Order: sequence, then structure tokens, then C-alpha cells
Amino acid sequence: MELADLYDAMARWARRHAVPAPVCEFSSRIRHVLALLASSLTTERADGAEAGLARLRTLLIQWLADNPQVARVSEPEPVA
Repeated sequence: MELADLYDAMARWARRHAVPAPVCEFSSRIRHVLALLASSLTTERADGAEAGLARLRTLLIQWLADNPQVARVSEPEPVA
């Protein structure tokens, strides 16, 4: 439920831009947008991203900042 607004914004952007296809499932749209955003999250700015995609990147970064427990990388468990 905490991601509903973010998912909704991503799905609307993807539908408006017909990605990954003009007709597809909601989850496919979300996965595609997250894939587009993934590379920009490793840099400080979204090079070449249009305004709408940059806005989604900002929303995602804000959500991650508000939910640090999700953004933490867990340590691998030691093998016995």
C-alpha cells in the first residue's frame, strides 16, 4: 500500500508513452519503468531523461529515503 502512489505514477507515465507496449499488464509497465530508472539511480542525475521520467526518479528516491529499511543491503549469512 505504501507504494501505491509511486506505482500509479509509474503506470500512468508508461501508459502515456506506450511502454513497454501500447497494451500490456500493469506489472509489466511497472517493471519496465523500474528498469529504466535503475541505471539512473546509480548516478547523481538522470542523463537524457525526459521530465516525466525524471519526476518518477525523484519520487522513487524520496520513497527510498522515507523507507530506509527497504534500501538497506543485507549482509549475506555466513555458511556453516
